[in-house]
Amino acid sequence: MALNRKMKYRILIPTVCLLLGALVFVISPSYAQNQWRFEENKHYRVLPLAENVRIENDKVEVLEVFAYSCNHCFNFETNLEQFEKNKASYINFVRMPVVYSEAYKMHARIYYTAESLGKLDAMHLEVFKAIHMNRKQLMNEKEIYQLFEKHGVSKNQFENRFRSFTVESKLNRAERLTKKYKIRSTPTLVINGKYAANGPSIRTLEEMLLVTKELAQREYLLKQRP
Repeated sequence: MALNRKMKYRILIPTVCLLLGALVFVISPSYAQNQWRFEENKHYRVLPLAENVRIENDKVEVLEVFAYSCNHCFNFETNLEQFEKNKASYINFVRMPVVYSEAYKMHARIYYTAESLGKLDAMHLEVFKAIHMNRKQLMNEKEIYQLFEKHGVSKNQFENRFRSFTVESKLNRAERLTKKYKIRSTPTLVINGKYAANGPSIRTLEEMLLVTKELAQREYLLKQRP
């Protein structure tokens, strides 16, 4: 009788430990908020009308909302370059030009035209430099085309794309999301269409990136929950 009781304890104790270990593994992500550094309404804000962002393979979208005319956005490019190189594998980094008015829409049109022509990687930083270093306003098509011409784009190609249906559709979406995300300043980083990492306690662009990384990790862990 005593022997059977001892044997039961020997079997029971490892089984309980195994179950507890499995329980900790399952619930750890949901309790990870105890380790989070940043707080809502201080370091980030929750978007009341969150966009339904759909990305395959459990990716988390980090969207930079920027303006070519924004000096802070220009200075942020170096930080974002490092962020892209070292970002977690689950982060999908994308950009969207802000659209407040017709003037902003013109610069956004440059972005989407370059994208549609496959010239965005080569031209993105060049557009910033043209505005902030060469003091160009880039508000008329002739001046804008000169930038595209340097990259082998013909006048006909430029004119066909600059006001194309594809570009117009993306401009409309950017204008809609600018309002929906309540973008008040640039740059703003939006995580999975749910959070904006630009709370009142954010003091530097570097800190904005730290908040963004944490929010992206939260979203990723949320996706891993059964």
